[in-house]
Amino acid sequence: MTLQQLEYIVALDAHQQFVLAADKCCVTQPTLSMQVQKLEEELGVLLFDRTRKGVIPTTVGTKVIEKAREILRASQQLREVVQVEKGELVGDLRLGIIPTLAPYLVPLFLVELVERHPQLRVQVEEMQSADIMQRLKENQLDVGLLVTPLDDRQLREIPLLEEPFLGYVSEGHSLYPQATISPTDLGAPGLWLLQQGHCFRHQVLNICSPSPVADSQPFTYESGSIETLKELVRRNHGYTLVPELSVLSELDNNPMVKRFEAPEPVREISMVVHHGFVRLPLLHSLRELVLAKVPERLHAGQAGRKIRWR
Repeated sequence: MTLQQLEYIVALDAHQQFVLAADKCCVTQPTLSMQVQKLEEELGVLLFDRTRKGVIPTTVGTKVIEKAREILRASQQLREVVQVEKGELVGDLRLGIIPTLAPYLVPLFLVELVERHPQLRVQVEEMQSADIMQRLKENQLDVGLLVTPLDDRQLREIPLLEEPFLGYVSEGHSLYPQATISPTDLGAPGLWLLQQGHCFRHQVLNICSPSPVADSQPFTYESGSIETLKELVRRNHGYTLVPELSVLSELDNNPMVKRFEAPEPVREISMVVHHGFVRLPLLHSLRELVLAKVPERLHAGQAGRKIRWR
């Protein structure tokens, strides 16, 4: 049994096709197939059912793959412990970030992170919170940037920001003349929402009290982009809620942006890693870069009269 064979069965579980798994592992399909078969012969069990629809782990195969992930993580940690002791920040940094945060936060730190640590290969991917959590557990990501708390014992959360929700209101809407808004105002018609699956949508609906009333307009539109919702509002249609990072340049000169009355609703943004993550200097460096680029009032622990919404 070799670590390479364990890598092959983990890749095969992830992709459920020999060709894709082999491509991911940078080997030929026959090589991967042969090594998987050798491992099955050594263990005396069938790890995968080969079907026309793909490759599916057997019951015992699922247990073996789970243990293989733990062994591969421990092997990776062994190398990383040595790197940390040498003071090196090298290798891959696989970073997952939620879509409602990525456009506003990644440009603030990515280039400087690479310049500060030239031996670090940074891979950034946007994905939903549930996918980030799953891939952290499966050792397919190193760090996640997402909304917390997650209440997952396998994951460690390092709070970064407490980012307020703000109203974004069109000139023709009844809320526009108000200097500030409150959750009770959000029962008004015309509220634009993100699509299902976005944690930001869930947080917005939690803030709304009472629930938004049905619109009289003859259409509905749920977007995957905060910027699309803002453009709809700018064209004199309804209102939406946005995270403060998305309107930093507009705070002082755009009357469409409305703060909430105290206590402001905020979302907690954290770096999230598996509890086995050992490259702590990398987390310190990433945290330092992020905090240096955003207003101090948004730093976690700096929230005055605010209330966190999940």
